[in-house]
Amino acid sequence: MKVLKRFWLSALFLALSMACLLSFNLIGSYVDKDGLLVEPFGFIPLFWLFIFLALVSFLVSLFRNRKNRTNSQ
Repeated sequence: MKVLKRFWLSALFLALSMACLLSFNLIGSYVDKDGLLVEPFGFIPLFWLFIFLALVSFLVSLFRNRKNRTNSQ
């Protein structure tokens, strides 16, 4: 539980990225009667954005926690 308390923002971004990927796959793609491909393309860049934000927030949280541990000792 202590880990989730430290990295809650990273976990949130990771959950959002997985939700975007899952939504993209569940909605699916199809070709309409005019021959145009219809797909929820917006979920792909959102997935990568949330993955990047999760990684950055994880590294920032990790660096801050290490800095606080070394200063308190």
